Amino acid sequence: MNVVIKEMQSEEVAYIEKLYESSFPSAEKKPFSWMMEGNERMNVIYAQENLCGLLFTLENEGSVLIDYLAIDPKYQGSGIGTKVLNMFFKKTEKAIILEIEDPNVDCIPEEKELRKRRKAFYLQSGMRVQSYRVDLFGVRMEMVSTIEQFPYERYLELLKECLFEGVEQYVAKI
Repeated sequence: MNVVIKEMQSEEVAYIEKLYESSFPSAEKKPFSWMMEGNERMNVIYAQENLCGLLFTLENEGSVLIDYLAIDPKYQGSGIGTKVLNMFFKKTEKAIILEIEDPNVDCIPEEKELRKRRKAFYLQSGMRVQSYRVDLFGVRMEMVSTIEQFPYERYLELLKECLFEGVEQYVAKI
C-alpha cells in the first residue's frame, strides 16, 4: 500500500479537523485553531491517494514530539499507522518522544483496553517506555521514545520552546 505524509493544505483542513476532534479525548485536545496558528507541524496522511489520517508534531533543534497521530477508523487495521511511524522514524534523525494515556489510570474497561492497544502499537514500532510519567494539563501520561532514555528536562524544554511561555506550570514529572 502506497502511503504518503505531507504538509496539510487548506482544502484538507475540514476533514482533518473533524478527524482530530473525533479521535482524541477532550482533556487531551488543544484548540485546533490555536494549532493552526502556532508551531505545530500539521501533516496529513494519504493511503492509495485517499486522505486517511493526521500526524501533528512539535520540533526543536534536537527532538520531535509526536503530538497527535490518528488514522480514520475506516482505514484502521490495515497497517497504515505502522507504515506512517516507520516512514517518520526514517525521515527524522532527531530523537522522538510521545505521550500516551497511562493505561494504569482507572477508567472504564473499554477505554483501558484502548489505552493498552495504543501502548502496544507504539512498543511494537520500536518505541521504549521511559522511566517517568507526566501530569500534562491534569492528564496522566506515560512517555515512550525512540531512544532508551529521553530525559524529562529535554521533553520540558521542547514544550517550552514550541508551546507558550509558562507551559511548565501545567506539566509535572510523576
